[in-house]
Amino acid sequence: MGGKPVRVGEKIMIELEDLATGGDAVGRIDGFVIFISGGIPGEKVKVEITQVKKSYGRAKISEVVKRSAERVQPSCQEDEDCGGCQISYLDYQAQLKYKRKIVKDTIERIAKLREIKVNPVEGMENPFFYRNKAQFPLAKQGEEVITGFYALGTHQLIELDDCQIQHPLINRVVREAIDLIEEHQVSIYNEQQHQGLLRHLVVRVGVCTNQAMLIFVTKEREFSAGMEIATELLERIPELVSINQNINPEQTNVVLGRRTEQLVGQDHIIDYIGPIKYKISPLAFFQVNTLQAKVLYDQVVEYAQLSGTERVLDAYCGVGSIALYLARFAKEVWGIEVVGEAIEAAQENAQINGIDNCQFEIGKVRNVLPRLQQELKPEVIVVDPPRKGCHQEVLATFAELEPERIVYVSCDPASLARDLKCLTEVGYRVEEIQPVDMFPQTFHIENVALIKKQ
Repeated sequence: MGGKPVRVGEKIMIELEDLATGGDAVGRIDGFVIFISGGIPGEKVKVEITQVKKSYGRAKISEVVKRSAERVQPSCQEDEDCGGCQISYLDYQAQLKYKRKIVKDTIERIAKLREIKVNPVEGMENPFFYRNKAQFPLAKQGEEVITGFYALGTHQLIELDDCQIQHPLINRVVREAIDLIEEHQVSIYNEQQHQGLLRHLVVRVGVCTNQAMLIFVTKEREFSAGMEIATELLERIPELVSINQNINPEQTNVVLGRRTEQLVGQDHIIDYIGPIKYKISPLAFFQVNTLQAKVLYDQVVEYAQLSGTERVLDAYCGVGSIALYLARFAKEVWGIEVVGEAIEAAQENAQINGIDNCQFEIGKVRNVLPRLQQELKPEVIVVDPPRKGCHQEVLATFAELEPERIVYVSCDPASLARDLKCLTEVGYRVEEIQPVDMFPQTFHIENVALIKKQ
């Protein structure tokens, strides 16, 4: 065992102490940390050790001996196997409590900021059926075509056609599509052999407009039954207004390829966040939880404290969703984004909303910012970077621009903590953090931080 108190296959009793980032419960045997999926702090459980590493082990629960009052029966039958919902066995109010604790603990551990106010998490009234986008891998099971989601950490497909966190229209589109795929005997992609045609179904829904988009992801461009299936789907589902084909010939885990072609219907769907209308194309980024996106953006507005005279910089602006939402409260908004198609979408979305005080620049933030520095002195910077956070040069340039306030939107507490630490070292202080639950039943948590110049 090399001095470790447990070995793989051993069955032990353990008391659970905490919940870690990632949703696993934490217990200790002689000080050695064991991560246990599906556990709740305060429970006593019998587990089987599945993995032993240098500084920690992993285990799976075989029996809950002392049960927490926070444990509930998940509404999904595939909860234990599917990798989509990691904490659906937790009462929703308990989910919010532990997510806040994870944010607070992460900020204290990484940023060493112990006095930061972390507000209670803004949760959902109904924490189910909220996702407006889903990507479904396909497989053959005998003669039957199945779809669902991969078991956690594997490529083993768990069949599921009624997901409890997807918008109901997504589930309906997928069921009808599978029927027609089987009827037309379309060949299904096998990732081990890199053979077969149809790889994934991607469905997007405009929650406020009840419009749906379907994307067939194929290995080859030739999809002889595609037009017929697409036409029949439009007849079966009136809400389905856009059907496209995405071609991905690569042997890869990446779902979408670079090329998308319209099959039938229009090339986009429409959705709203608050009063702002967004045109969503097949590859466009859009917040996956439309209702909570409004809660998130309203929090950005509150922290930005705009009076109508300010110039705002939106770094990593994507399709301009936050920039356009802020525009009515500001004098001028500048957005920077590296993806050309996103900038085009941002400009188009500005146009359809009649917004004329937004400017968008294409390029990497760390390259564009120094160029803009001469003409742009923003009073407020809003930043919503990728999961890995901001580049160090970007944070340094923020400090040089000397905005009065920085509003930092983050989907990863660890990268947020690292960047907050950097900003506190260059003359800024963190006032407070507001977590927003964009992903109920999962361990993910979005945060909005208000940072002010010292």
